[in-house]
Amino acid sequence: MSQPDDTLLECMLATVNSAVRRSPHAFALPFADSVAFVGRTWSVAVARPGADFAPVFSARWADQCPALLQSISQLATVAVPDAESTSDATDRVLGSVLARAIDDVCAGLAREAATLPVAIEQQPIVSEYVFDLCTRVLQTRPALLAHVEHATVARLCTLSVHALAVPNRLALKPTAYFLTALIRLSATTARPSPATPLLASLWSEFGPEWLRATLQGIGGAHPRSLLPNLAELLFAMVRHHLQSVKLWMAELLAQPAFPSPHADDAAKRQFVQHLLATRSFVRAKAIVNEFSVCCRNLQGTAYAA
Repeated sequence: MSQPDDTLLECMLATVNSAVRRSPHAFALPFADSVAFVGRTWSVAVARPGADFAPVFSARWADQCPALLQSISQLATVAVPDAESTSDATDRVLGSVLARAIDDVCAGLAREAATLPVAIEQQPIVSEYVFDLCTRVLQTRPALLAHVEHATVARLCTLSVHALAVPNRLALKPTAYFLTALIRLSATTARPSPATPLLASLWSEFGPEWLRATLQGIGGAHPRSLLPNLAELLFAMVRHHLQSVKLWMAELLAQPAFPSPHADDAAKRQFVQHLLATRSFVRAKAIVNEFSVCCRNLQGTAYAA
């Protein structure tokens, strides 16, 4: 593939993405050709493998990455096996495409700044689109993750921990949606996905960090406008992993001044008791809001409403 003009490349991707959204069968390219096109375009626009297999990034990788991540999302959603292929073979190929995207995005963000939270703040659109892609995969084709190495998904989960620490809606909202979908599937027992064992191990590995970051946001690290997203994520944790959340929350809230010096032991106990007892998301949001008001020392003020 020759080096195309950046604007032309962006227009091509926008046209393809728009057409597929309107009609999934607008382009009847063979599956292998579609994957090859995405792979070649990714190498030109985002990153190509270097001599030591480390990615070599294009100058404008962060600008062009979101459109390609959207293309991969569309491909994963509508792709069907060729006549000579099986569903498992198709998922294996798509899994390799997904793995490359995750690895390159994580590596690209790591090189943008001294720390991942700063990099995510500087490139929130890249973070938004990679979590949107992975949420779509979890919702529509979770079996793909069975063909992605644990280390690759663990890198994405590490990125999610840092994204939860960024007080930016573009970073936090898609991260919370991704984690909510992951947590739900990690606890599925009635009709488990082939990826369920992987997701369950990721919950055990990263669950305490996700819970800590969520409680820190509720406790005042994030603006109150982000509380609905944090409440939804926390409710998913409680709903699907009650016993582990109960244990981890007791350990976290036993720490002095966590998540705020304004919340005493009595306030923490009441928060945990009410949250773990409710099965209503509406009530859970109210409980989270009440505790956040306490953590921010806003009781009795106009901001407590």
